[in-house]
Amino acid sequence: MKHAFIMDPLDGVKPHKDTTYFLMLAAHERGHEVFYVDPATLSLHHDEVYATVVKAEVSADHEQPFHCEPQVSCALATMDTVWIRQDPPFDRSYFYVTLLLDQLPAPVQIINRPVTVRNWNEKLAALRYPDFTPKTLVSRSGQEIAGFLREQKRITVKPVDGHGGKGIIFLDVGEEGLSEQLDTATHGGRHWVVAQQYLPAAHEGDKRILLLDGEPLGAILRVHADGAELNNLDQGGSAQQSQLDQQDWRICEAMRDDLVAHGVRFAGIDVIGGMLIEINITSPTGLQEMSRFDGADYHHRVMASFES
Repeated sequence: MKHAFIMDPLDGVKPHKDTTYFLMLAAHERGHEVFYVDPATLSLHHDEVYATVVKAEVSADHEQPFHCEPQVSCALATMDTVWIRQDPPFDRSYFYVTLLLDQLPAPVQIINRPVTVRNWNEKLAALRYPDFTPKTLVSRSGQEIAGFLREQKRITVKPVDGHGGKGIIFLDVGEEGLSEQLDTATHGGRHWVVAQQYLPAAHEGDKRILLLDGEPLGAILRVHADGAELNNLDQGGSAQQSQLDQQDWRICEAMRDDLVAHGVRFAGIDVIGGMLIEINITSPTGLQEMSRFDGADYHHRVMASFES
């Protein structure tokens, strides 16, 4: 099989933790051909999607993870599987990437379906399952958010298009400088933010659950660094071994058919205190950490699911 990975530059990959590298390694070890695609090189030749691709041999040697051949222009319809693994933010460029990939013929597997990547904002998509989410307000009105804070006493505020924990703040009712903080968060009322009921269970960490074709593979717990509140790994947090509990299974069960119907083959959801916070379908991470903790080759399990 031929696998094309649309992703950020190879020289920025951190092989000790990068999920995309881990998937590429599994593909190579299973005898498949692996190609790197710079999203900026995508083009549409009438009704055919082309890109500049680089065939890569992938190594378990983290000092030299890739051996690359010269780049060539290629019709992506010649690939068996195209992976959308570019990291957020989901900006205008990312939006157009999904529109171009919509033109690929049906026999090409695309992970995940472009229209769903386009339509399922990773924070707002969780509200498809309101019974499992904390109380939430999406607004760009400082006055409206301040009223929500008075009701909840403490809230988490994050950009609706944020990623990696960037721009997240915690607000307490009655604290000084509230209007200034809300003005900054909403860019003077021009940008929507997600305001959510604060969950004290966040002190214990947040659980990342990875799902394959709607079924949970496993989970890790992301825990904040000393003196910090954010559990995101990009914000200094660390990963610990974790298991799914009954509430996690209920959440996954509620989502399963929806994920399958919308072509979400590989996803990561974030759960705090039994409440669904986000659904990550652009480039969910955590596969390496989960594999190490559980002593399982999850990357091979993921890759095997696309061979049939």
